[in-house]
Amino acid sequence: MTSGSLFSNWPLQFRLALAACTLVIVAGCSKQSGPPRYTVSGMVSFRGAPVPVGTIAFEPDTSRGNRGPAGYADIIDGRFQTHLGAVGGPHIVRINGASGPMIDETQDTSLFSDYRTTCDLPQQSTTIDFDVPPPRPPRRR
Repeated sequence: MTSGSLFSNWPLQFRLALAACTLVIVAGCSKQSGPPRYTVSGMVSFRGAPVPVGTIAFEPDTSRGNRGPAGYADIIDGRFQTHLGAVGGPHIVRINGASGPMIDETQDTSLFSDYRTTCDLPQQSTTIDFDVPPPRPPRRR
């Protein structure tokens, strides 16, 4: 086993997501203000199987008039539940998935990176599932 933190061998995208979640949790320890937030939970699958490890972010779609804090969650065995909730309305959803934590710098466990889709969240707690499609093959010229 090498020295370093537990997270030093994780892909950069997961370390950044973990840092963002930590900031959200720390900020959330104070009195919550702003628009109401609702719990969002569900499943994420890829090629018909639950995504083993990943992150999901619900970012209000400002181009469609939605404002407020983003909602974040870790994906574990395909399941997720937002830490502090998300505002209702139109969102851009970003999903990252991996087969497991990275063991060393030479092993990339990513199944897919930064899949984006959209959804409209209700003004109440909700459950929503996502099926990430396989990447498209590169276009031939």
